[in-house]
Amino acid sequence: MTHKLFLFLILIPICFFAQTAENSSMKTISGFIKYNNKPLENATIFVEKTTNYSVSNEKGFYSIKAKVGDFLSFSYVDLNTVEILVEDVTTILNIEMNLKNTIADSQYNKVKKLGETNIGEHIKLPLAIKIDGSTLNKNSISLTKAIQEKAPYLLIRYNGYGEEISYIRGKEMNGPVIWTIDDVSFDIPFDVFIHEVKTVFIVNHLYKNPEIKVYTNIDYTKIKGINFDNYYFTEDDFYNNDAIAYKKTEIKYPFLEKYKKLKIDEAIDLFSKTKAIDKNTTNFHFALFNYFKKEKNSTSFLLQILADYERNFSKNPEDLKALAYKYEEINELEKALDIYKKIIKLRPNHLQSYRDLANIFLELKQYRDVWLTYKVYFKNGFKIDESDIGEIITSEIIATYNLDTIERTKLQKIKVKDPTKNVESDVRVVFEWNTTEAEFIIEIVNPNLEVFELENSLIQNIGLIEDQKQKGYTSKEIFIDHLNYGNYLVNLTYLGNKQYKPTSFKITTYYNWGRQNQTKKIDIFDFGLKDKKVQLLKLNRRFLR
Repeated sequence: MTHKLFLFLILIPICFFAQTAENSSMKTISGFIKYNNKPLENATIFVEKTTNYSVSNEKGFYSIKAKVGDFLSFSYVDLNTVEILVEDVTTILNIEMNLKNTIADSQYNKVKKLGETNIGEHIKLPLAIKIDGSTLNKNSISLTKAIQEKAPYLLIRYNGYGEEISYIRGKEMNGPVIWTIDDVSFDIPFDVFIHEVKTVFIVNHLYKNPEIKVYTNIDYTKIKGINFDNYYFTEDDFYNNDAIAYKKTEIKYPFLEKYKKLKIDEAIDLFSKTKAIDKNTTNFHFALFNYFKKEKNSTSFLLQILADYERNFSKNPEDLKALAYKYEEINELEKALDIYKKIIKLRPNHLQSYRDLANIFLELKQYRDVWLTYKVYFKNGFKIDESDIGEIITSEIIATYNLDTIERTKLQKIKVKDPTKNVESDVRVVFEWNTTEAEFIIEIVNPNLEVFELENSLIQNIGLIEDQKQKGYTSKEIFIDHLNYGNYLVNLTYLGNKQYKPTSFKITTYYNWGRQNQTKKIDIFDFGLKDKKVQLLKLNRRFLR
């Protein structure tokens, strides 16, 4: 097994060059362009750095030829330009355009720079640090930015009004930073000039909101006529119980009607007779899988459904990834392993391919194969950076090193020296999705109903989306170091994927991460319904044993 794996992995560079040659050929990309849910005529589509362009017709339809690696630019007067990187699987791109001068547009440059920050990073933080105000950069665009230059672990997000909301990176679940300026507390930093700041203290409380204390040379509490009410959170900044249950979002497919009330044997027979026609129906296989997965003694039927899906979609790595998720959902890890091997052959230049293969080996406790996978990863020139995928790989290399306590071979293991990540945590949640075109908002709500959002979209975080496509990854991780009493909610608002088929999300929740009593649960969600906030998970202490 190990020798076959190593041979398989060293052949990956050969596959890479073959794929590169194939990707240099032109391909046709088409779709519909809309604004306010109406067709947009005369929108211009350019292939950047070429003279190739197209214009949408009265139905909003366009078609254009481009190569993998090209950028398509969609533009229209007074609307935000949309830029999308063409990938190996790109054939359909349905575009929804937005007005310029929105809050999101005004924060464009700020947010783009934040694209590489990651919620999963853990810093070994002091309980408090002191910053001399005279050392702050007077040319920073805000006091928060000036402080961040001195304390890089300060994470800045923007709310719907374009206001800066600060968190301690890796401690986001403790809630946003509370500001105390001249002994008056605020939720949002009060407007003070940087040159007025005398001293700053950043206090990292263990299990509650961190605090930034600012003392000025002015003492703003003595100045009359200032309306401090503008610097406190309103009810809009807290969770208002507006998420719906996932089951309410499930699409009712007409073809499922004929399967209702059938026994498993009858369903298998009907599937065999009709699959040749039904396979062309959007989400046919997965909708049928989801319908029967709750039935007893249905495993053999589920495997037949997934095997037929693979026969029809074996050359599309995004479809195969969704298939691997389904195999993992029913604990068919060896079959998932086979799929991840196929994906890495199709996408040997995607960082996610190596991580997914190594991770399934980790789940199977085949530690030597984890090390072999990452050995080839480094041999091919890939690095571990501070992107989301880099943080996930770091977490799982540390986990493998700690679990692989028996030296079974002479193969050198990889050790992360002086890691900045905590190796233990009450909860670790890993979000994965099967297509880089997916756009969505993850909302984490702590027991105090304080909300932390991560938006994976072009309009809010184009730098992150471009990084995902160029490096080839679709995953994020979050940690909750200390799970307080009460419920933590994980909600998701799906914004679409520019295609007609749903996006598959895989969410793996680890309780007692890095400890001997660590447990794991995998949940798979297929999203087609857009713009609805959906509750996916409820995390609490009863799962800590």
